[in-house]
Amino acid sequence: MPFSGTKKSPLISVPFLKKRLRRITALGLYNLTVNEFYFSLHFTLHRNEKTVAFYTSESVVNQRSPEWFYLQFPTNVQCLQEFIMRVWITSGDHSRLFLEYDIHLNDSLIPDEQKNKVNKDNNSLWLEMFGYRFTDNDEEINVQENDEETISIDKKKRISLAKSYSKLSIIRMNNVIHAIRSEKQASLVYLQRIQTFVDENKDYLTKIKKRESRELYIENLKNYLQYQTYLYQQRLNAYHQRQKHIAERRSHLNHNLAQLLHQQEDFRLYTNNLDQLRSILRNLTQIISYRQKEIMNDIYRYIYPIHHDNQLEYYLANCRLPQADDKIYQSPSNREHDNEIAAAMGNCSHLILIISQVIQLPLRFPIHYHGASAPKIYDYTLEINEFPLYPTTTLSDFRYGFYLLNRNIGQIIYHCQLNNQNIDFRNTLENLKELIEEYFIKSNTNNQIPLYPSIQTTKSMDNDDDEAFIFNKQTSDVSSSFLSSCSSTSSLIENVDYDQIDDLEFLSELKTNKPRLAMQISHQ
Repeated sequence: MPFSGTKKSPLISVPFLKKRLRRITALGLYNLTVNEFYFSLHFTLHRNEKTVAFYTSESVVNQRSPEWFYLQFPTNVQCLQEFIMRVWITSGDHSRLFLEYDIHLNDSLIPDEQKNKVNKDNNSLWLEMFGYRFTDNDEEINVQENDEETISIDKKKRISLAKSYSKLSIIRMNNVIHAIRSEKQASLVYLQRIQTFVDENKDYLTKIKKRESRELYIENLKNYLQYQTYLYQQRLNAYHQRQKHIAERRSHLNHNLAQLLHQQEDFRLYTNNLDQLRSILRNLTQIISYRQKEIMNDIYRYIYPIHHDNQLEYYLANCRLPQADDKIYQSPSNREHDNEIAAAMGNCSHLILIISQVIQLPLRFPIHYHGASAPKIYDYTLEINEFPLYPTTTLSDFRYGFYLLNRNIGQIIYHCQLNNQNIDFRNTLENLKELIEEYFIKSNTNNQIPLYPSIQTTKSMDNDDDEAFIFNKQTSDVSSSFLSSCSSTSSLIENVDYDQIDDLEFLSELKTNKPRLAMQISHQ
């Protein structure tokens, strides 16, 4: 079955282009008459009808005009001119033979002119060689489809390339044949001469071969040496760079270490100074606490003494103050003791204010005391929050104010952590007497003022450290001021015959804000 070429560009006759299997760069099929809706298609190549396939193509899916490019055939079959091509269709799990072509490629030139049109009938095959496509001629098409019901005897296409010769191409072909034969004869003569020369100068050529081998070996060694030298230089440079980086890193770490040691020394000096200041502060706190308790002891003894008679009637500064549940507060007719009760309530309020100021405790119910015998107490949780601490025409307000005053005493007792589980808040002066004696007097007898060692400041070993020296100098100044205050306070403690004016001066020197307390003591 002859082939005719499809021209893509003006043809140029190329002599002796062998049409072999390896020359096929692409192949394809036109208009396959496949009844299946979903199918896959591939082809196989065989030497003859009885041999197995030596090439199997890739599968294409649902294409009725498939094409295959970049074909890679086995080496041992690339020179074939005659072979059989079988087209297989796979639908689902079933595979069947669809077409079979018997292809013959003969030795001929590429057609100079295209005489026949390309055949694009159903189930037609085309091959691409030398950049041109070849198909079978319409006159000799003998293709029959494989039907499952009938077995076709002749299912093959005999394919051959159509020959096309011209006078110019025949002359060119003869010239090329003559030139090839001349070149072949000349090459045989030259080959014979070379062989004769080699046989005559075998020893000399052997020596030359050995010499050239040695030179080549030396050249390779030089190249290898140069390459190794280059590698060594690169490694040496990298080693120097690494050593330089390590040296810089070591210098940086040493500098940081020196700074850390310097900071550690400064921190040690600061720690020593802080320890000294902490010791001074603790001792001063003990002195202040001791002095406050001494002042409260003197106030309790000389200003607001609390005692009781045989009938357990309690007196504050020689003014009797009945308990909160006494009947005298129930009847508005018994008003002959109002002045005494008002004076006792004023003294009691003043004493509670002094105690709260000494222990730095804000009262739950504030007391406004203006140096008179008419103090008032306040409960800001109520709408009417002012209650008198002296008998008035409205005894209910006075009784509630008295109740709030007892609550303040209970707050102070709880703050001082006195172990009184069954305390009765109605016993005003009894609770106040127990508070002063337990917290300020009895605990004061076991207090011992420690001796203060001499404070020595440590200067920095580094003379260039100006900041540490300034800090130590400031610390020494503070320590000297604290020592002076300690000595003055100790002299006050050792002096037994101190008077009330010294107490007022000491209270005025305290850093706490107590203008009302100083006014109250001076008034008394």
